[in-house]
Amino acid sequence: MMDKLPSLSTIVDAELKSFGKYSIFIAILLIIIGIGGLVAPIILSALTAGFIAGILVIAGFVWLVHSYKLNQHHLADWLKPLLLLTAGAIMIALPAAGIASIALLFILYFVLDAYRNFTQSQVYSTHGRGWFIFSGIIDVLIAILFIVTWPAGSLILVGIFVGVNLIFDGIILLMVRNSMLGSSK
Repeated sequence: MMDKLPSLSTIVDAELKSFGKYSIFIAILLIIIGIGGLVAPIILSALTAGFIAGILVIAGFVWLVHSYKLNQHHLADWLKPLLLLTAGAIMIALPAAGIASIALLFILYFVLDAYRNFTQSQVYSTHGRGWFIFSGIIDVLIAILFIVTWPAGSLILVGIFVGVNLIFDGIILLMVRNSMLGSSK
């Protein structure tokens, strides 16, 4: 059992080692996919919903096999794989509904993040308080944007927000890689 949590630099080192020589390729790929999502947000929204649906279906099959191998006899034992398979199948059959569902999750995320930012602004009354409040206001505005345009706007907004996130993830990966290489010299 671990006595203490690993430091951030230890975690970053481990991540960079796992990406290894492919970190630049992965970063550039993330940025390209993100830009593609900004250019064609409906396509990235559909890909995002398809990816999540695929994960649900695979998880449902794995859980189904697990339940079968354990000779489960109660309905409750089969409920989880059936729910996973049903949710994945609905997202595949009705991709717009799946994208709208993802948008609802984004609304929940932005509302909760706004709450966290506003409460954190009270904790850090001097350092960074303004940034927490600013971030909370932006979160509320994004949540309102999703609410006002839901469900039709979900087709575009999900792709845009996933695209922007992928661009920033790629940039951050490049920056972390470069800073780690710079600190090891």
